[in-house]
Amino acid sequence: MTQGGYRAEQYPWAQVRRENRAEKLHERVAARDLGALWALLRYHQALQGRRSARTLTAYKASTRAYLIWAFERAPGLLLDPDPDTGTGYLRFLEGRGLAPASVNAHRAAVAALYRAFRWTTATNADPYRDTPGVRDPTPRAEKRQPYSLADLRLLLAAATPTERAMLLLMGLCGLRISEATSLDWQDVDLNAGVLTVVKGKGGKRARVVMAPQVVDALQALGTQRGLVLGVKDPVTLRRRLKGLCGRTGVRYTGREAHGLRHTAGTLMYARTRNLRAVAQHLRHSQLDTAAIYAEMDDSEVREALAGLIL
Repeated sequence: MTQGGYRAEQYPWAQVRRENRAEKLHERVAARDLGALWALLRYHQALQGRRSARTLTAYKASTRAYLIWAFERAPGLLLDPDPDTGTGYLRFLEGRGLAPASVNAHRAAVAALYRAFRWTTATNADPYRDTPGVRDPTPRAEKRQPYSLADLRLLLAAATPTERAMLLLMGLCGLRISEATSLDWQDVDLNAGVLTVVKGKGGKRARVVMAPQVVDALQALGTQRGLVLGVKDPVTLRRRLKGLCGRTGVRYTGREAHGLRHTAGTLMYARTRNLRAVAQHLRHSQLDTAAIYAEMDDSEVREALAGLIL
């Protein structure tokens, strides 16, 4: 479907005059034009300089789900929500069996959609301002599932040279999967033992110190042009790790690729007992984010129990 010669998802909000934004939004809402409404959110996010491509992909699905729900519930609900709209939608998502983290992710996307709506001046509605997110009863430390050092050693023993580099880049350097797949040889300095990554959140560049084992693994790859791991699609990397786990008997479900980043965090904290070092190594913008690795460390409890005599 096109609008004025444009595909709906390419609706040219950048060309809409300021005084016409509200009218255009009302027009697109009346037409139930999901594509143009998504285009508005995407444009507003770009205008504010926010969100990675991965987040936008998630926002797109969440936005579509909310728009369909709102249109089916009442024609005027979208721009003139009633007081229960915010909580009503969250209860609807919970009723579909979504986990608290997923519900809160949907909430964040819809809150961003309403910020875009308010930008057009078509509405002052903010139905999620006083709607708290859903509390997750699972302690955050239990949701972070790292691969243990023993697991990592098993995986490394069965890995190809490329898989070894993947495991160490993510399991020792703490690279996110998007950072690992986009890592280019021009951003690797083997002599200095450092590499530069484009952070998965925000697109900022950050310097990462490599352990000697990582340097050795990268040198073993030989070629030093293009992408270090030779793949750009995170799905391919996930498949490789899942296959490697299957060959070695190491549990993959519940940890997946991001579990290797948690491995890097737990190992760094175990060796330093320094949250600032963990935050620096994992490129956390706030020290509090690294505190999770202190919560996950149970070495003192294990040592106390090991010396217990009954």
